[in-house]
Amino acid sequence: MALGHYENFPVGSVLLPKKLRPHFFSMYAFMRTADDFADMPHRTGSERLAMLTDWRDQLHSLFSGEVPTHPIFQALQFTIRQFDLALEPFDRLLDAFTFDATGDVRFSTEKDLYWYTARSANPVGRLVLALFAYEDAERIAQSDAICTALQLLNFIQDAREDLENGRCYFPLEDLYYGVTADNLNFKTLLTDSDRFKKIARIQANRVKTLLDKGASLPESVKGRLRFELRAVIFGARLLLQKIEHLGYDTITQRPTLNKSERIWVLIKSVF
Repeated sequence: MALGHYENFPVGSVLLPKKLRPHFFSMYAFMRTADDFADMPHRTGSERLAMLTDWRDQLHSLFSGEVPTHPIFQALQFTIRQFDLALEPFDRLLDAFTFDATGDVRFSTEKDLYWYTARSANPVGRLVLALFAYEDAERIAQSDAICTALQLLNFIQDAREDLENGRCYFPLEDLYYGVTADNLNFKTLLTDSDRFKKIARIQANRVKTLLDKGASLPESVKGRLRFELRAVIFGARLLLQKIEHLGYDTITQRPTLNKSERIWVLIKSVF
């Protein structure tokens, strides 16, 4: 499952220690499945929420000591026990997926958007640090900045798909002034190129600021995690450059890193 969704994995995942990769895969399988539940277009909102509630119940049962029957939770249980992982990061991830499953995704302010990324993105970084036994406040804060940056970058990258599905991951205060959220039709951004490029630029500037805040994290850790974190940051900065070269118009073209660019990122992260 994890390898089949390579685009969602950090660009430098090959740099991770081989013995830790199964644990990354078990956590990713848990997250990927929950994300799929939240996005199922052929299901009603209530059906999606019911599936996520069941997924959360299985998670809580695992932490309460019950023996899981689902293969994903069997793998996850092994990871949780090996590294004494806490319930909270997994729970917060499910909070974000549950929010998405309602089908009414909008954020009035930048602060509201960060409420979401604190659940959809930051727990991932905290879990990764936990696998390497880093739990201090300074590294966690830097990780949160990087993870939020990556999430905002993904929102710029996938803007067309999100807007077409009635989801707006840009603060309304950036989009419209003097207009209430209830009166918005986000799909107008699909045809209003000038307006979209302006709000994409604002979002990109947030990404730059957040990446700068977390930039020193790679050099504060040891081993191959240092290379992995470098690769993540280098890859994010390169993708930002591509978005800038497109004039922030990710509606007509979705920017991605090609194979040669990924190889360049890997080499740069090591040397």
